[in-house]
Amino acid sequence: MIHRTFGWIQNPSSTETLKDVLSIFVPGSSFHTFMLEERLPLLKRAGLFKTQDLYTTFQEMLQSGKSLAYDVLKGQGSGGESRSKAKCSGLVQAAITGQQYREYEIEGTKIRIKKPFTDDWTADGFLRWAVSLGFLDYHYDDDTCSITPLGKNFVAAQTDKDKNAILGQAYLSYPPVCRILGLLTAQGHMTKFEIGSQLGFTDEAGFTSFPQNIWVQAYHEATDNEAKRELCTNTEGSSDKYARMICNWLDDIGWVNKVPKTVRETFGSKTYDCTISMAYEITAAGIINYKQAIGKSKRRRIPKIVYREMLASKASDAEYLRMRRALILEFLGKHKPKSIEDILNFLKTKGFSETPAVVNDDMKGLINIGLDIDFDGTTYKLRDNIEKLVCYQGNIVKEKTDAALVKERVRLQLHNINHKYLALIDYAFSGKNNSRDFEVYTIDLLVNELTFGGLHLGGTRKPDGIFYHGSNGIIIDNKAYAKGFVITRNMADEMIRYVQENNDRNPERNPNCWWKGFPHDVTRYNYVFISSMFKGEVEHMLDNIRQSTGIDGCVLTTENLLYYADAIKGGTLSKATFINGFNANKEMVFSNCNA
Repeated sequence: MIHRTFGWIQNPSSTETLKDVLSIFVPGSSFHTFMLEERLPLLKRAGLFKTQDLYTTFQEMLQSGKSLAYDVLKGQGSGGESRSKAKCSGLVQAAITGQQYREYEIEGTKIRIKKPFTDDWTADGFLRWAVSLGFLDYHYDDDTCSITPLGKNFVAAQTDKDKNAILGQAYLSYPPVCRILGLLTAQGHMTKFEIGSQLGFTDEAGFTSFPQNIWVQAYHEATDNEAKRELCTNTEGSSDKYARMICNWLDDIGWVNKVPKTVRETFGSKTYDCTISMAYEITAAGIINYKQAIGKSKRRRIPKIVYREMLASKASDAEYLRMRRALILEFLGKHKPKSIEDILNFLKTKGFSETPAVVNDDMKGLINIGLDIDFDGTTYKLRDNIEKLVCYQGNIVKEKTDAALVKERVRLQLHNINHKYLALIDYAFSGKNNSRDFEVYTIDLLVNELTFGGLHLGGTRKPDGIFYHGSNGIIIDNKAYAKGFVITRNMADEMIRYVQENNDRNPERNPNCWWKGFPHDVTRYNYVFISSMFKGEVEHMLDNIRQSTGIDGCVLTTENLLYYADAIKGGTLSKATFINGFNANKEMVFSNCNA
């Protein structure tokens, strides 16, 4: 099965470049002629094709007027070479001019020009954007793309007015645009974090949103301008980035204005004021067009383009989730009210045995991706007409990965906390690439959901976080490991260093003084390793830490952390009892769950 990733766009933003990419499907267009007569010959003369036959292949493709193979459009990666040395291997790569100037030798003459092609990752981004907006059709049967009438109209558009009108029509067919316009209509001035927290399937790791109050706290606590710049430019979740990119598209056509927003956020015991530059307001034109998107104008409601890949992102069982959600949309496509029980019964006829909690979370996610679904407290009714949704041929078997099994088990037990925290399980099992998200969501759960005091720290020579209640304080070390975490000697030594630094509180030992995050009335300390699961001699290593520092600690899986959290939020477990248990010198296991 070929895997593509349509539906969620993070990086492409130049509509002029998008138009160039589409033009390669339109013989006779000015850019198509440029590709044939100038760009491809230049790449050939400069020796910039990955293989010698690509010049002829691309010339034939451009002149064929047929559907074009996705892999040939996108091209290949660097193949182990550095990006600077990689050569052009895709037709869309050749259509996009790079940003940096390079020196090339052509027929004995050295010239300095902008790089006349891009990498496969950028090319794929523009292809995905074109497909997701309905400018290109993707054909699952042969993995090819062809241009749509709307795409041809966009290529032919001569004025900004015409171009923006066509872009607006395409944007209204893209559900996340409608979600964002709806949020801005209902809630007014919003930051990218406020939008991102309500965008996508928020209980999955592929749809992360950096908690705004944690970001504001980190910005205020940053000690230098470089750290502040890093927070402004690189600190955001996946959904925050989707929100920012989409709002920038809408800003370009006059439907949204970018307007900095001053927010007041409380985190722990402190309140901060901060102006966030990435914030947006809807315009009058945006409201008018949003009304068309949801059928509240005289013009016909625009159908929504939903490729199945939009229905899950980085979850370990993403293919299974996409199929289940595609079937739900198929069932709701008759536009009649359906209860959770109706949906469950339909899924059973398709071989899917699920729980009400699963379907409830799916429905919230489908609304959050931007589909117009009414819920009256009992039944759901889909108001949108959906295009491009193709179910898989045959059922997809649910992957029995450790993360999927734990998540399935935990979901049934969570009755009080927000199900977005199920993403902690994905983070814990995902490995080091998502370590920061794991740290941040852990603090988010403890501070924002459970109202403990606490801080996200992270970074060089700091624990990942701390939290506290009454006189008890806990040092946190998050460990994201797909196959379980073993406390090695080095890991134990690192925790010993944190504990000793907290005991000594000597700035000469560690100038960043991270321990000052604990209030003065916190006088008793423990530590915790939080991970997916634990292997090896856990109690032996914890005992070594205790002997070296005099401080007791424990280990805790995300599964048990969520059980404890739900009990605290539900009032059956006190925060004091929970935090007093961190001196166990073994794994903390929640004993009152049915798991």
